[in-house]
Amino acid sequence: MNLSRIISRVAHPMLMPLYSIFVIFHSGTFLDFTPPQLIRVIYLIVGISTILLPISVLPLLKAQKFVSDYGLNERRERLVPLAFTIIFYALGFYLLMKFPITRIIAHLQLAAIVSIGVIALISTKWKISIHMAGIGGFIGMVLSFTILYAGSLRVYFIAGILLAGLLGYSRLKLNLHTPLQVYAGFILGFVVIFSTVMLLQLY
Repeated sequence: MNLSRIISRVAHPMLMPLYSIFVIFHSGTFLDFTPPQLIRVIYLIVGISTILLPISVLPLLKAQKFVSDYGLNERRERLVPLAFTIIFYALGFYLLMKFPITRIIAHLQLAAIVSIGVIALISTKWKISIHMAGIGGFIGMVLSFTILYAGSLRVYFIAGILLAGLLGYSRLKLNLHTPLQVYAGFILGFVVIFSTVMLLQLY
């Protein structure tokens, strides 16, 4: 496996919600003192709704000829998996709303649903980089959280920027996207997650 594929897997969009939760609970804010039992429950809800359930449905979709490969590299094959992903994320959002103390996590989940919905709409006409939307969303989350809670997240922000650069290069190196698709994915993820989280938390 070459370096570009390793980077693409480490920075896979399915992993971004878990990375985001880790950052939130290590942000130097009051959320660092969230009870460990609650943190484990949140990790479980997010892990199941954003990784386990979306992955589990892929073999069925492939068997039914909705997708030809698990990488979803064909634009038209993305719509059904993305629709299922939105449903699973919505389930996670519903469960997370049961815990008001960590409402920011639920809002982040809802922001991700909005982002995936926009990606699905764009994918009906054009191929956009979901990987770059994921890392762009992560950076948008870090920036919005810093503004809202005055958290000390400079290290995470810099790490996100560096990873975004490596990931963008990797997607181009693998010939999976054009430069415009890479830039558009990053901007979409950043703008949607940042603006949605800010609006939900402020209002």
